[in-house]
Amino acid sequence: MMVVQIVLNNSLKHYGALSPYGESIPIACAGIVMKVSQIFMSIVIGIGQGTQPIESYNYGAGNYARVREAYRMALFAGGAISLASFAMFQLIPRQIIALFGEGSAEYYEFGEKYFRIFMFFTCLNFLQPITTTFFTSIGKAIKGVILSMTRQIIFLLPLLVLLPMAIGIDGILYAGPIADLLAAVAAVLLVAFEMRNMKKLELQKS
Repeated sequence: MMVVQIVLNNSLKHYGALSPYGESIPIACAGIVMKVSQIFMSIVIGIGQGTQPIESYNYGAGNYARVREAYRMALFAGGAISLASFAMFQLIPRQIIALFGEGSAEYYEFGEKYFRIFMFFTCLNFLQPITTTFFTSIGKAIKGVILSMTRQIIFLLPLLVLLPMAIGIDGILYAGPIADLLAAVAAVLLVAFEMRNMKKLELQKS
């Protein structure tokens, strides 16, 4: 996250200077969006970690149905939080930005734009952290580590470098939802494969 933040700030400064918003407005708005999104992500991560002992114990005991149930419950709770956050980010971004202080018309314009575009796939952001914890819980640490790196390192970091080269500061905004979507797809594919393996273990046990 530190590396991503450094690249993000440098990109915002460089491409912001080439835009009508200047250097400072994009960096200030990005800081607000990151702080707000961290609150949302902390709740989702907490939900995933809350299911970890349940998933670990039941996977070790061979109670695979209970493992799936705990994972589904975490997805349901995380999905509800994500949808509520998505609605807030899309409907009242100006009010959220105003909580952090007053600014110019350009400040509010870019802040609203940043919230609505960069956080567009907030509704899917629960999948990656909850699934990462799921893999850790069942002893598949390598899959968990790889999945934990998908959004920030594997997808977001290259996009933050490449997209602005093509479309300027808007490329930074669109890097967020693209990375979120790709990370969600990776989580779904990995967990679907793991669930099939779990079904096979269940059949062997029976």
